[in-house]
Amino acid sequence: MTDLASLLEIKGVVAALRFYDDGTLMEAAGEIDPLHTDLAAELCYANGRILHHSSDVLTTISGKAGWPPRGWMMMGDELSICTIANVVCFVKNSEVSFNETLKVLSEIESQ
Repeated sequence: MTDLASLLEIKGVVAALRFYDDGTLMEAAGEIDPLHTDLAAELCYANGRILHHSSDVLTTISGKAGWPPRGWMMMGDELSICTIANVVCFVKNSEVSFNETLKVLSEIESQ
């Protein structure tokens, strides 16, 4: 299994975490305050649930399948969150390759 350390090897990735299907933290690595890891896992779980609900609405409205959400991104001025399934990383926008980050996230998620 590819672990979170592989995400931290990407320039600009400052922290990563993985959470269980109920939103509780499974593991965390990198520059994230241990007091904030549970909250970060809950935030990412909640956003993922909202995305799944939105995809169901898009399917209903469009009458077409094909809206399965695999992940999401939230972009701030300096930092962003990238997630696929239950694997998340926090990145510095000015330093990171989003393409490389999403590739590694996909590889981790698929294992």
